[in-house]
Amino acid sequence: MKKNWFILIVLTVILAGCTPKAPTGTTYIDGEGRSVVISGPAQRIVSLAPSNTEILYALGAGDKIVGRDEFSDYPLEAKSLPSVGGSMGEYDFEAIAALEPDLVLATSINTPKQIKTLEEMGITVYMLPNPDDLEGLYSNLMIVGELTGQTTNADNLVASLKIRVQAVLDKVKE
Repeated sequence: MKKNWFILIVLTVILAGCTPKAPTGTTYIDGEGRSVVISGPAQRIVSLAPSNTEILYALGAGDKIVGRDEFSDYPLEAKSLPSVGGSMGEYDFEAIAALEPDLVLATSINTPKQIKTLEEMGITVYMLPNPDDLEGLYSNLMIVGELTGQTTNADNLVASLKIRVQAVLDKVKE
């Protein structure tokens, strides 16, 4: 009888170790409505759009970018990063994987098929939507701030932009 209990306990421990673990981290809903789990602030980022690259630099996360699309050329230091393509919508997925990103920051110019290909390679992809207005821009800045651990910089940048926009609105109101 004791032997049966021992075997049952051993099997339970073994099976518990075989149970697939749910991804841990924070779940975000990206611009495509997909749930994306991020385990912590991204440290190795590939940007697939110039707008994303500029946002990353504006938030102080430029040092976390390990690769960029062909057209990311601002700020000037972005041009020194490895290019992963993007001309005519063609990306070098092997080059992206070789950079070992913990996050690929995509946008609506990237197709669902491209995003799926990267995810099938085990790469986390967050699709940042193209903003329709200033509130959408502010939202993008805040989400990238969260994804990169730059929330304070994002808060400060959004506050600064709102002040500048209000100053323009006040000026043209006259």
